[in-house]
Amino acid sequence: MDRVAVFVDAGHLFAAGSAALTGAKERRDRLSLDMAQVVAFLKTRAETLSSVPLLRIYWYDGALPTGLTTEQQRLAHSDHVKLRLGIVNSHGAQKGVDAKIVTDLAELSRNRAICDAVLVGGDEDLRIGVELAQEYGVRVHLLSVEKSAVSTLLRREADTVSEISTTDVASFLTVLSPLPQAGQAAPVPSAAPARNGVRLAPKRTPPAAATTQVVDYPAMVGHYLAQLSDPARVALKEAIVTGVSIPVEHDGKLLAQTRNAICRLLDNEEKNALRRELRRQLGV
Repeated sequence: MDRVAVFVDAGHLFAAGSAALTGAKERRDRLSLDMAQVVAFLKTRAETLSSVPLLRIYWYDGALPTGLTTEQQRLAHSDHVKLRLGIVNSHGAQKGVDAKIVTDLAELSRNRAICDAVLVGGDEDLRIGVELAQEYGVRVHLLSVEKSAVSTLLRREADTVSEISTTDVASFLTVLSPLPQAGQAAPVPSAAPARNGVRLAPKRTPPAAATTQVVDYPAMVGHYLAQLSDPARVALKEAIVTGVSIPVEHDGKLLAQTRNAICRLLDNEEKNALRRELRRQLGV
């Protein structure tokens, strides 16, 4: 069949994409993906590379023990996208993702469902999938984020090799800014002067009484929501309406950012107040 399929290793896209934007790999909880934009970008790039219509985009990611993230739920319901999940182990590493990519690439090729494949990734473990697809006459186009670490052997096996520019990454991936920290770290006391050749110990000043930072709930929630793209805010609202509770990744991010901003742990009453304020600002 004259169709092209896209196989996306989400781990590569997030890690290499955030590194391209900031110079260092960022945690997933600090990244926001514009689903509509990334789907449109991949569809256009795949059809340009292959000169045939898109069959679908296969999106490979790790599933958390707590269930699908809001982002994964949205991808699962997006047009032209098939969500395929491995697992995330107790160390935070994805397992089973490369195997699913290799299997799907080989099976679609064997069943003549595609004539071209666009592989977004860089792991050497994907090489066997490229070789299997090519045995059935499928052309495989390797597409990786610019300046990312990509296996030399994988590059060698691909029919074409191209990159996703930093500008393109910025069109669909955003790095969230942390909330400002409350207060400044205390300065390090300078060394005490010497007297008669003997250096005296610095005077110790009693620590100032600890002040409890009051949580400004509207400001904390407002800052968090301001970091999300419009589609992400809509998805969060829909997830709360359909699932009743706040999705775990948003709940965790909001609590963590607030905790960092006030430099102390939140009690249960404060956590619940933050959640109520999030619902209020979202109108749910």
